Amino acid sequence: MIKCGLLDLKEKANALFNINNISHDLKVKLIYTSLAFEYPNISYSKVEDILNGKNNDAALLVNNQNNAFEYIVSLIKSGEELNENKLKDLHEILMKDILEVSGLYRNVDISIKGSNHTPPSHIKVYDRMNKYFDYLAQSPSDLLEYISFSHLQLAKVHPFLDGNGRCARLVLNYELMKNGFAPVYILPEERNEYYNTLEEFKVNKDSNPFKEFLLKIEARSLNL
Repeated sequence: MIKCGLLDLKEKANALFNINNISHDLKVKLIYTSLAFEYPNISYSKVEDILNGKNNDAALLVNNQNNAFEYIVSLIKSGEELNENKLKDLHEILMKDILEVSGLYRNVDISIKGSNHTPPSHIKVYDRMNKYFDYLAQSPSDLLEYISFSHLQLAKVHPFLDGNGRCARLVLNYELMKNGFAPVYILPEERNEYYNTLEEFKVNKDSNPFKEFLLKIEARSLNL
């Protein structure tokens, strides 16, 4: 049932979504909803003002997020795969002038508040990320699993000191757009559902809840 849903959405995405003509409204939603996870003071109107050339206290965050989104779009248009160096470049763009160690894997152990999963020790991050990119280098036999894993495993490893969620959502949209789908966004009222799907993967290695969630938010991006 999941695979049929994905095929149906891909057919509709091919008809409705054009990576060369991403609507202003969709871009504002993508930036606003991703930043709002950590910065609830950032409103839709603030993001819209900044993208329209106005300045306010959220300008750095919004411009970095926009530049990072444009970076993944440029990779897709040029046919470039997201390898380790490009992921680090993406994180550096996203966290420019926000995090001193942007673009570098963390060198300390961390925990995630409210999660039953503890990310791997920093000494294991390089090995986990090597395995992650080995997987992404393969031709997917199950496209929905492949796209989901690109997001879920990056969120699970949490390789950077900060900005992991934003970076993982950009990677998700890179994989979606590269494979002919529309980019997705997560509304504030959907966050608990989203976090629960992440937790299912991190703790129980079950990606199915996230797959179902992904199909739902992809359908919304296509205005179905």
